[in-house]
Amino acid sequence: MSRAGLVRITRTAPSRRWFLAGSAALLGVAGLRRRANAAGSYAQLSNRTVTLLVGAGVGGGYDLCARLLAQHMEQQVPGLRIEIKNVSQASGKLAAKMLQESPGDGSVLLTAGPGPLTAQLLQEEGVAFDMRQWGWLGKVAAETSVFVKGPGADFANFAGLRAKRTTTSMSATSTASGAYHQAVWCNALLGIHIKPVPGYKSVERDAAVVQGEVMITSESWPTDSQMFESPGVDVFLRLSPGELPEKYRDRPLLADLVSAERPSFMPIVRFIEVSEQIQRWFAAPPNTDPAVLSEWRELFDAVSASPGFRSDIGKLNFAVAPATGAEVTEQIGAALADNEKQSKVFQAALDCGKAMADNMEASCAHS
Repeated sequence: MSRAGLVRITRTAPSRRWFLAGSAALLGVAGLRRRANAAGSYAQLSNRTVTLLVGAGVGGGYDLCARLLAQHMEQQVPGLRIEIKNVSQASGKLAAKMLQESPGDGSVLLTAGPGPLTAQLLQEEGVAFDMRQWGWLGKVAAETSVFVKGPGADFANFAGLRAKRTTTSMSATSTASGAYHQAVWCNALLGIHIKPVPGYKSVERDAAVVQGEVMITSESWPTDSQMFESPGVDVFLRLSPGELPEKYRDRPLLADLVSAERPSFMPIVRFIEVSEQIQRWFAAPPNTDPAVLSEWRELFDAVSASPGFRSDIGKLNFAVAPATGAEVTEQIGAALADNEKQSKVFQAALDCGKAMADNMEASCAHS
């Protein structure tokens, strides 16, 4: 089957990517009218052009959420123009570096996936940012992260996966992606042998599972809801707590397994859960002028609470779960607390998990 054929059976019409490809109809509706702000004048933000960096490619969930939020923000503030700049290199780490070096005048914002947070936690070489210094506006959504198997899998459920001594292939976008790190950590935490295969784009990643090219992949509910309905696809492990269709709610939860068997690894589980809880976050640079940051936070809170925005983002299959800038600041601080010590523990588990992916468990504690 052609690649186009593969794409059609996974996340196309009427998915989020179909919505973008079919023109910005929803965004156009959002931008039809400009309303006077009821909460204040937004003197710091009025009549300005602002760049919103998106640490992901065009058409994905982070891009769509950013564009929709920008449209609704522009409605609220007279003369405000928000230009989207996609900087997808290094899973958002380059965009994070750009934010770190931006002026604190409120002219640059950022949204990205878990890549920058994971990179800072692991103290990866070349990390030139500190998310604890950023001015957090808040976050829009939360997701439930799971592993799913496709019709080509050679196991029936999690118990069957755990009993295997051979590797289980998994489609992944890159070695810097959150799903890649989660899979490798799960190897170390659970004594399993998932082998992530990087290089797939988002839609290709799903198609590879449905067609049996690989056995498993990671998905999020509800943003990837169509994948859950694909023939032969089934959830076998929940990585984070949260809403799921009823038929999947009895699947094993990572936290339950790890807390009962290897409690010393629970900080890694909590980090994975936090990464899913603060999806679709937005931040300003370090040392942003307090008056400007205050207005950005006020605007973010007003938009994320508005019925119009919630209705529009709900049409894109996001689970709306806003949090304020202060709340996200606290979560990021907790995730990166004692960073040097955590980095060693997390890196050791990562190294072990990579060995498990190659069936070399003798090099770590699961031999």
